[in-house]
Amino acid sequence: MSRVAVSRTFLIDLAMVLTFAAAHLLVLALTSRPSGGLWWWPLLLSVPAMSLLLVRRQLPWAGLLVMVVVTIVLSHLAVPIGLLNLAILVGVYSVCLCSGLPASLGAAGVAMVWPATRLPSQPVDEAIFTVVGSVVNLVMVVGWGRAMHVKRQRAGQLEQTVRLLDQARDQLAAEAATVERARIAREFHDIVSHNLSVVALRAGVARSLVDRNPEHARETLAELEQTSRSALGEMRSLLGALREDPLRKGPQWDVVESTEPDGQDADLQPAPGLHRVAALIESVRGTGVVWRLDRRGTVRELGSGVEMTAYRIVQEAVTNVLKHATTGYARVLLDYGSTALHIEVTNHTTNPATPAEVENPQGNAACADVPAASGHGLIGLRERVSLLGGALTAHPIASGFHLSAVLPCSEISDPV
Repeated sequence: MSRVAVSRTFLIDLAMVLTFAAAHLLVLALTSRPSGGLWWWPLLLSVPAMSLLLVRRQLPWAGLLVMVVVTIVLSHLAVPIGLLNLAILVGVYSVCLCSGLPASLGAAGVAMVWPATRLPSQPVDEAIFTVVGSVVNLVMVVGWGRAMHVKRQRAGQLEQTVRLLDQARDQLAAEAATVERARIAREFHDIVSHNLSVVALRAGVARSLVDRNPEHARETLAELEQTSRSALGEMRSLLGALREDPLRKGPQWDVVESTEPDGQDADLQPAPGLHRVAALIESVRGTGVVWRLDRRGTVRELGSGVEMTAYRIVQEAVTNVLKHATTGYARVLLDYGSTALHIEVTNHTTNPATPAEVENPQGNAACADVPAASGHGLIGLRERVSLLGGALTAHPIASGFHLSAVLPCSEISDPV
């Protein structure tokens, strides 16, 4: 409770105590009494008893018990009690406000002690009126106190629920930010790892051909330039997403800044999908490994999440082949099932050694001085696949490696 609220409640209780004390003083002053004597002496009992209402929120039972005892004593001494009966009802209300139902009924029973002590000295009709009136007053006070008690409990529960919801919202936001950072890290890994591997191999080919086949070397350098620009464009789009809002949701389109000198043109490229697998395979041909792409089933547009994950799986598998296989052949299979997309990437090496340069079947030299993979790529792929409810396996085979993945997809499809 704030300091302002405490000050306000204390002032209200103080005003109530002063009102009760003034009313008792007025009643004593207006009551006929024998001449002489200290006619105001009952205030020495009633005022301290009523002053306990100032701490009724902290000690509700103390004030109630003391006021009942003082009221009984003054009644037996035939002294006017003023508003002590109302002060007793306030004490009962205070107990009901701070305690449960059993304590509330107990407070009502304690308050009934005072009218019960008056019954023997009253006529029957007056005694009945006293009992009925006291019971009615206590029922109303206890009911009001219980209602306020329940209201405060519900308000406290609501505040606690709001706090828990705020904590859950903050936790979800933090988890979403963590997931998004992990997604962006995986995207950077896929872009940098694959494209740098291709750049290194293409650069080796161009270096070996620059003297004996300049025309082929120029074509290789042109492909190298295109691959580099594509990688830079994808990295710009990810950095732009980081600068703007990492948690944004919307169409998955990457804005690639123009690489022309005037900077006037800009290309809008869709997020990587299965439509780019053929171009991916073409970009790594002539590097010592013979590639083959097969598609089965009804080729169709899948969801953006499945499309991007499938592309990244193929890209990571191709990157690993480039890193670990200098010569041989590899096959990429995309099997479009009715409810799932099956992906298989298998490679067989004809020369598992890793010399600095290996002649490919076309008479070109490929640079194989590429660092070995750290294994984070497959971990990222498993996370991607698990988010879609799929499965991924990767294991070595005789003279090669095999990777397969199953991605659930909708049975309804639009053939390409």
